[in-house]
Amino acid sequence: MTERARRQQRILDHIASDSVRSQESLQELLAAEGIQVAQATLSRDLRELGVAKGPTGYLLPGQDRPQNGERTLGLALRSLALSIERGAATVVIKTGPGRAQYVAFELDRSPPTGVIGTLAGDDTIFVAAESDSAAERIEDELRELAGLVPAQGVRGGA
Repeated sequence: MTERARRQQRILDHIASDSVRSQESLQELLAAEGIQVAQATLSRDLRELGVAKGPTGYLLPGQDRPQNGERTLGLALRSLALSIERGAATVVIKTGPGRAQYVAFELDRSPPTGVIGTLAGDDTIFVAAESDSAAERIEDELRELAGLVPAQGVRGGA
């Protein structure tokens, strides 16, 4: 087994068995095993492995860390979305710092009809829709899932 394959396997093992909340803590766990890894390399490994960061720590592909039941897109939106706004064929979701990736992870797992892609930063998610009307439906659906009141006065170019 190559050094890279061994390191990535240990990353998966730690995430599966521990509540790894940050790259720094993961680096420390690996260092305790004699595996020294730079932050940039660790980031690349996490990306290659399909690991997502959630509010409770890192998640393996397809893994949910339940808290009082199964975590869904609705729960993620209700818990983490601060605002949901539409502009043309794009819906923008704002979250608190460090929360956008988890919401995008859930959105990618259960995309509303008409979503053609998502892009997540630290606290903002851009949801690309197939058309302006699809974006309007997506905004309404996401707002409903999030428990946010319907947008007022943003449609129709008043």
